[in-house]
Amino acid sequence: MKTILILSFSNLQRDPRVRRHAQALEGRFRVVTAGYGGAPGYGNQHIEIPEPGRSNLPKKLAKALCLLFRLYVAVFWLDSDKRAALQRLKGQRFDLIIANDASSLPVASSLARQQVPVIADMHEFAPGEQLPGWKWNLFWKGYPQYLCRRFLPRANHVLTVCDSIAELYRQEFLVTLPGVLMNCPSYLEAVPKEVGEKIRLIHHGAGCPSRKLELMAEAALLLDERFEFDFMLVESDSAYCRWLKETYEGQRIRFREPVPMPLISEVLNRDYDIGVFLLEPEAISYKYALPNKLFEFIQGRLAVAVSPNHEMARLVRSTGVGVVSEDFSSALLARAINALDEATIMSMKRASAVAAQRYCAETVYSDFKRLADAFTR
Repeated sequence: MKTILILSFSNLQRDPRVRRHAQALEGRFRVVTAGYGGAPGYGNQHIEIPEPGRSNLPKKLAKALCLLFRLYVAVFWLDSDKRAALQRLKGQRFDLIIANDASSLPVASSLARQQVPVIADMHEFAPGEQLPGWKWNLFWKGYPQYLCRRFLPRANHVLTVCDSIAELYRQEFLVTLPGVLMNCPSYLEAVPKEVGEKIRLIHHGAGCPSRKLELMAEAALLLDERFEFDFMLVESDSAYCRWLKETYEGQRIRFREPVPMPLISEVLNRDYDIGVFLLEPEAISYKYALPNKLFEFIQGRLAVAVSPNHEMARLVRSTGVGVVSEDFSSALLARAINALDEATIMSMKRASAVAAQRYCAETVYSDFKRLADAFTR
C-alpha cells in the first residue's frame, strides 16, 4: 500500500479540511499526518510537530530584521516548528506529499528532493489572507508572495477553495489554472425541519476580531420579534469573545458552546432555520470567501443569509438556498432577513436539501482521489 504524507502547520484535531483529505484517502493509502497536537483520530500514523512557543526578544528582533531586509529563507528556518518538522520527517519514505498552506511548502519541497510528487493545497489566497496595515505592509507582505513564487511552480499540482482564488494564483504565480476543492463536509442524511413558532438563526465559526462578528450581532438586534439569533464560536480570541458576550448577550442573542466539528451539520439541522454569515471584504481571501460554514448550513438543510462576497453570493443565488444582502451593513442584512416569510424560508431549506447532494465531500473529493491515484502509480 502506498504512503501519503499530509502535512499542515495547524492543529489537525481542529482542521476540517485536512480531516477531509485524510478521510478521503483512508483505505486506499497508508495515511501519515504531520501537524500540531496529538493524534487527530484519523489516518494510520501521526507525527506531532511541536507548536512554537513565544519568541524571546532577540529572536523577535532577528525575524523582524530578516523580514525587513527580505531575507526570507532565514525567516522560515528561524521557526522552531519548521525545523522540527523537517527533522522528524526526514528519512521517511512517502509516495506523495500533500502540503497544506504556504507555510508547509519549504518543508514539503525539502522532503520531495527524491522525486516525491507534491500536491500543494493552498486553501485561501496566501498573499491576501491578512488585513492590510502598516506592520503587514512593512514586514510580512512580501513573505507569502516569496513562498508562492519560489515553491508553487515546483509542485506537481496546486489546489485551492474556489474559482476566483484559483484564477488569482494562475495570474500571479502559475502557468496553468489550479484545481478547485471546495470546503464541503460529509453528506448528512436529513430533511429540512419545519419552521417553528420562533425562527432560529445561527452563526458558527471562529471568534476573532478580524471577522467583525459584532456586525451580525447588530443585525440581530434589528430583526423582527419572530427571530432568535445564536452564536456558536470557537474562541480563537478569548478577550474578543468575552466582549461580544458582555455587549450583546440577552433576550434576542444567545451564545452556545461549540459542538465537535463532525456534529455541526446535524446540530444545525435539529435546532435552526437560517445560517447567517456577514464578512466585510477587507482582505482578498475575505472578498472571495467560500467557507466551511456555508456548506455546513447546506448540509444542515438551512436557509442561508449572507453578505455579497463574490463566491458566496454566486453559490447562494445559483442554488436558491438563501438570500444575499445588498451590501455589507448590518441594516441591509437585517432587512433581507426580515423580508423572509415562513414559506420562503421553507422553500430555501428544500433547495438546500437538493444542493446538499452536490456540495458534499463524497462528491467534491472524487477528483482528489483520482489525483492521488495518478501521482502514486
